Amino acid sequence: MNSSQNMVIGIVGDAERTVAWERHLRPHNIVRQVVLAPHVHDLDRVDACFILDDSAHRFEHLLDTVKESIPCFFISDFLAPSTQYEGIYRSSKEAGVDVQIAHWPTLSPATQWMKDKILKPQFIQIQRSVYRSRINEQSDQFTNMWMDELALCLKWMDSGIHHIEVKKSSLGPRLPQAIHVMIRFDNGASASIQIQLSSTQEHHIRYISGKKDFLECQVSQQQVKYGYLGDNQHIHFETKQFDSTRAAEKAALHFIKNIQLRKEVAYSAYDAFQCAKTYEKLIAKTL
Repeated sequence: MNSSQNMVIGIVGDAERTVAWERHLRPHNIVRQVVLAPHVHDLDRVDACFILDDSAHRFEHLLDTVKESIPCFFISDFLAPSTQYEGIYRSSKEAGVDVQIAHWPTLSPATQWMKDKILKPQFIQIQRSVYRSRINEQSDQFTNMWMDELALCLKWMDSGIHHIEVKKSSLGPRLPQAIHVMIRFDNGASASIQIQLSSTQEHHIRYISGKKDFLECQVSQQQVKYGYLGDNQHIHFETKQFDSTRAAEKAALHFIKNIQLRKEVAYSAYDAFQCAKTYEKLIAKTL
């Protein structure tokens, strides 16, 4: 595909979800045509594809797309066995096809802006307190919360893990109360993730520091404060507000542009594979 050409995009999934995603793509002149289909085999020739699939066979459907040599954005539950992501990573590498995984904390406009400000953090600290009434005890909500933050840290640091520890507390065998994950990376950086349930006041803050600057993100409000040391050795501040309602649209456009320009996608199958492996090691430590 010539990088100057507008693209034909396929969206695969159930009718209601595909129509919603079509609305994210239609306004952009980089997209010439959007084709909706229930399965990848129902598509004709497309330049890239969005797979919307939460079924038990979602990785098989994704693999079908990779085998068709179609770059794809996989929008599904993030929590999955490392073997599933490994299969997709190896198949996509063999086929020379890009696969972007929908890890929304990484793909959010706020995070992408912050990563442009601090490419190589020295320290990441994430703190989140949640009302227990918002947690479905029968679901993976608590696990998804801390795995999302783990994935964000691993991707942003982009370094091997030197040492990792996890501390958990529970109210009985089935009621998790809190978790603290501490990571030291091979490059000397570190990260701390703390999540607590049963809080009387909700908050969700990500703090990232570099050598001469720092970021503080109020995640719920999608508000970021950037502080940096100026030439006069005074700390200067910049505040930026992001619209969370446009996160999916912006992530879709970013993916399409990366495919068109043959750039690396924002969160790849390899990233998801590495995160799932680390998650499984942590789970083994807490058993």
